[in-house]
Amino acid sequence: MADRLAEVEISKDGDVYQARITLPSGEVVNLENEQFEDILEQIANDLGERFSN
Repeated sequence: MADRLAEVEISKDGDVYQARITLPSGEVVNLENEQFEDILEQIANDLGERFSN
């Protein structure tokens, strides 16, 4: 079984997309953006910075 790197939850509140990234350490990262594509890019960038070798 693979190790879980993060749990990502995306929601929308009015016109704003919110992403909550929960890491195995318990650290929580909250991101917001009005554009769906941009919130996905923010998530990818954050996780890429954390886990790239």
